Amino acid sequence: MLLRVQHETRLSYTEPVSETVFEVRMSPPSDEDQTNLGYHLSTSPPAPVTVYRDGFGNRVDLFNILTSYRELLIRSSSIVRTHRAAEASRKRLIETRFLPESDAFRGASTIEYLQQSPLVKHGPEVDSFLDSLPLSEGSVAEVALRLMEAVRLRLIYEKTVTTARTPVAEALRLGRGVCQDFAHLFLAASRGIGLPSRYVSGYVHQPGELATHAWCQVWDGRGGWIDLDPTHGTFPADDYVKIGIGRDYSDVPPNRGVWKGRGQESIAVSVKVEAIERVPPDWGEWSTTQSPWSSGAWLQSQRQGRKGKAGQPSSYRQQQGQQQQEPVIRFRPET
Repeated sequence: MLLRVQHETRLSYTEPVSETVFEVRMSPPSDEDQTNLGYHLSTSPPAPVTVYRDGFGNRVDLFNILTSYRELLIRSSSIVRTHRAAEASRKRLIETRFLPESDAFRGASTIEYLQQSPLVKHGPEVDSFLDSLPLSEGSVAEVALRLMEAVRLRLIYEKTVTTARTPVAEALRLGRGVCQDFAHLFLAASRGIGLPSRYVSGYVHQPGELATHAWCQVWDGRGGWIDLDPTHGTFPADDYVKIGIGRDYSDVPPNRGVWKGRGQESIAVSVKVEAIERVPPDWGEWSTTQSPWSSGAWLQSQRQGRKGKAGQPSSYRQQQGQQQQEPVIRFRPET
């Protein structure tokens, strides 16, 4: 499947801000499941971008804006050809017996993904959930499918009840959340029984469900990672586009940064994923008169930050994160 992904982040401030340090993770990698045919990033105000790889191998675009501004616009566009084989991945898990104490599941490549992480920690809520899980016997596929079923029985999908920084214990107390929370609970469960697992940040293209998305990967016991989607209880297919991997969301947020000022910040994020027949010659260009989503857009989130107190000196403040969730709201066409 050939997909075009357009991602726009708009940060607005009630007063001028400055001295911004900002990083984004929006470039799809090329691997055995997908091929990145092109990626373009632009910012307004314009700023030079430095590219580096983080500790998990994800591409990070870093830029600084020292001058003052009241709105920051970040736009990325990607063309990706996906060639994911869901059935082949499932077969690999079916053929491997789950033996958590064996060297196959406790090697150098997996040990980090058996530990606690910033948003996936042990606690009374997680321990209680682990005690309720079925026996971890059978193939890796059988174990993983039972874990996904347990997660989907424990959480109800509901937006606005959690945030990008909600830990798994809080999601369990609430009993609801978005795909990010489903992924975190699956990670807590799989690591709790000794199955190495990691967080995946990306996009999904499905009828009526076009958005940023989060899912997981589990170790197949043979030297590779297999994708699983706890929110849908399925193995991802060609309509999934991976952006990055980590221990949990805090390792791979789409955007992260700090800024200096006393104003109030608001964030609005739009994402459009569409199937195309061929790569258009102007795929990396943006209309200067009309947003590409003006007649059919998908709003990811829009939140208000805390307002600085009057009379206090300006200080550095953390920029808001984008929560990964789907399905999303579609705007009505303009008339």
